[in-house]
Amino acid sequence: MRCREMTGKGIAMEILYRDKEIVVAIKPSGVLSEDAGEGSMPALLAQELGKVFPVHRLDRVVGGVMVYARTKAAAAALSLAVSERKLKKEYVAVLEGAPHAPAGELRDLLFKDARQNKSFVVDTPRRGAREAVLTYRTVDTVEVGGKIFTRVAVLLETGRSHQIRVQFASRATPLVGDGKYGSRTKAGAPALFAAGLSFPHPKTGKMLSFCAPTPTDFPWSVFASQKYEIEHKYLIAMPDRALLDSLLPCRKLSITQTYLRCASGDTHRVRRVCENGNVTFFETRKRRVSALRAVEEERTLTLEEYNGLLTLQDQTRVPIEKLRYQVPYEGRTVEIDVYPFWQDRAIAEVEVESEGETVALPPFIKVLAEVSGDKRYKNVNLARSVPNDDISHLV
Repeated sequence: MRCREMTGKGIAMEILYRDKEIVVAIKPSGVLSEDAGEGSMPALLAQELGKVFPVHRLDRVVGGVMVYARTKAAAAALSLAVSERKLKKEYVAVLEGAPHAPAGELRDLLFKDARQNKSFVVDTPRRGAREAVLTYRTVDTVEVGGKIFTRVAVLLETGRSHQIRVQFASRATPLVGDGKYGSRTKAGAPALFAAGLSFPHPKTGKMLSFCAPTPTDFPWSVFASQKYEIEHKYLIAMPDRALLDSLLPCRKLSITQTYLRCASGDTHRVRRVCENGNVTFFETRKRRVSALRAVEEERTLTLEEYNGLLTLQDQTRVPIEKLRYQVPYEGRTVEIDVYPFWQDRAIAEVEVESEGETVALPPFIKVLAEVSGDKRYKNVNLARSVPNDDISHLV
């Protein structure tokens, strides 16, 4: 069961999934992940669901996706998955500066000083020192006010206290806003977010995967790849395909679009795009703001990354296949999407600068209706159910 809920004490919390054995939720930054005291995650969840059992942790200052057990048996099974490293966490972070290599593995010995509640990288083995391993890849790098900020995706192989924070800080690239580990840039919290979580269900053994979009405040907001997408969408009569194929200049793209599990109200997808025999892969996350406007974040993928993300497919939605014609017209690009499940209609989309902007379409396009606000015609919903209203009176 997926839902969006508001939980007490003035703290908004989103529940991504729950059943009789588990609950998966997005922990807000500033909330304790394990403590049973008032205002902690277990206490907040208990108000709605009864007693829950923590099986992993996040630093108080870090937000993101967490799973809690609802029974002792589920807690034992999930704890075993943690010990066997079958529970996988994916983080995103923003660093001050840029790492030495765009991708790689960080392997260190970490020692935690309990009195300072701080971890340190040590050069030689000592009592209490434990190996810490993570892999990372650079997603984007920007320069703002003379400072370099780098957004990285991180996979933890081990789960040591403050591991990501101290391993990057030890290499002169502390997380933005993490004054405890040497950051000189102020932010509301260290720029670290638990964006993805996968684990075997404690009862069925089926692998489950969940994700959440990154925050939108500073420093996440500085990356150009996260932008507003404002578009008008129209249901149109099927255009003359021979005419479309003959238009110059006009790009013709073959697209396979697959939707992945994510927080309710958001969209997470991957696309395979083929043009003139050349194939490119993309990952896109969207958070809708209004009927016309969405915050969009997109990046190019390798084939290996694409195939890896396909394992997170939302099984309630089928992949969407379409031919996209990109037609330049009056200074804009009109995108015409032709789907195999419709013979008499297609979709036209036009991006604009502002929501109040008017749109002109090529004369060969016959508009049946504007469907910008009709959720049935969003690709994410077409992947689940295709509307086939009678349009004979409109053609």
